Amino acid sequence: MSDQQLIGLLEKYLQGDATEEERTALESWYEGYRSAAPLPDADFSQPDLLQMYHTITDQLKKDGDWQEAPVRTIKPRWWRMAAAAVLLLVTGAGIWMLLPRADRQLAMDTKDGVRKKVMLEDGTQVWLNVGSHLTYPANIGNSKRDVFLKGEAFFEVARKETRPFVIHTTDMNIQVLGTRFNVKAYEGDGSIETTLVDGRVALNRKGNSLVLEPGEKAILKKKDKVKGELSVGSRIADWGDVLVIVEKVATDVTNKKVTELVWMDDRLEFRDKSFPELVKLMSRWYGRKIILTDTFPADYRFRGTFKKETVTEVLNALQVTADFNYTIKGDSIYIHH
Repeated sequence: MSDQQLIGLLEKYLQGDATEEERTALESWYEGYRSAAPLPDADFSQPDLLQMYHTITDQLKKDGDWQEAPVRTIKPRWWRMAAAAVLLLVTGAGIWMLLPRADRQLAMDTKDGVRKKVMLEDGTQVWLNVGSHLTYPANIGNSKRDVFLKGEAFFEVARKETRPFVIHTTDMNIQVLGTRFNVKAYEGDGSIETTLVDGRVALNRKGNSLVLEPGEKAILKKKDKVKGELSVGSRIADWGDVLVIVEKVATDVTNKKVTELVWMDDRLEFRDKSFPELVKLMSRWYGRKIILTDTFPADYRFRGTFKKETVTEVLNALQVTADFNYTIKGDSIYIHH
């Protein structure tokens, strides 16, 4: 792998844009590099992010390989050490930082089956659900508070009157000053959901805007994906190619007793889910590949709440109400008639 290929691949990996094949290739390269040339501080079980950053940049400056310029470059020998050090954060702590930039970004990444919590420099607390990715400014305490989310997270935003907090998703932005709310924006789900606990949030998309009140949930969907699912009392906003459906949720959202928030209590809960929807949800939750090998009737709908049950225990419980079988091969589970 050439230096330029490595740089490009690492950038994609750190930004969460690498394909599964690219991630595997980069991680394989890293393991090979670690075994051939161990890092000086490889015995750190939980490396300090800022300390590691300063260690690398200080050494680069000492050796004359660091250039103070609008576009900084790292010469090949120290690029490999910097890359390996950053990847160590990915595989070890699950939190990593982008390489030196004028606007340095930090990020937190959770794999399927893993949930985490982080306190941002501005005092905002974020709970990240399984299979999610959050990017935010390293100096968020003193700069614009713009974060980028793929997946699901609960935010308890520290109030800053002059600096709104903005969550960017693939198809909608959410702007707040100080409040608590949940955002679900997994790629491939076909919808984005925002559930407000307290305070107020404004949803924005292509010049359209809508304000949520506590106890409301907004669901953004393409018009052709909305099919007979409106509940009594819902209100609808027409935003051109999409609809925003606003529903009332249980008033006890502060105690995380509604479906949208129970994941924070390590509970898997679902209501009126089709088999394909349930398989996607359970795959993320358990970090297992679950595959439907047959077509099942549309009236197969599932609901349930599980706390500490294994994936097989959940499937066995679902078999009581639905006619299906499953086969386990390695880490994959195949569901069939």
